[in-house]
Amino acid sequence: RGRLAFVARRQVHVLVTGPSGSGKELVARALHGLSDRGRRGIVSRSAATIPESLADAELFGNLRGYPNPGMPARPGLIGEADGSTLFLDEFGELPEPIQARLLRVADDGEYTPLGEARPKRVDLRLIAATNRDPSVLKHDLLARFKIHVAVPSLQQRVDDIPLLAPPLLRQIAAAD
Repeated sequence: RGRLAFVARRQVHVLVTGPSGSGKELVARALHGLSDRGRRGIVSRSAATIPESLADAELFGNLRGYPNPGMPARPGLIGEADGSTLFLDEFGELPEPIQARLLRVADDGEYTPLGEARPKRVDLRLIAATNRDPSVLKHDLLARFKIHVAVPSLQQRVDDIPLLAPPLLRQIAAAD
């Protein structure tokens, strides 16, 4: 927890790794909430749910009517996260060509929405999470994550169970 508070104050991209169910999303939300960007809402999406054919539009946005007539203009996840944090869960599921297009975003916040002639700039922090070995990521994109946070399984952190149980129990009770 102390390391998370330290990392949250750093304005660098962070890769969170750990097994499924270990709390990687909770770590990402804590990093965002404890950072200067925490005043704005976090933009969050599971990369595994983004169809490869729509990944460019989902991430980078598009002009109105592009690529299909009648399509509304969208800022994309990157545009939505301007001034905040973009959390991409299941980051290891992104195809390599999409990872390559994220390099400029990670370097200097530059991206080009579909149909745009000129690139745009955003100020965002990228937090990515994966349960896969980081070596599956494109090596030059992996290098952009200056800090890696390894989250041990919950079995190795039994002291955290009393902290995690109340919100889960409230969520279950509210579902009834």
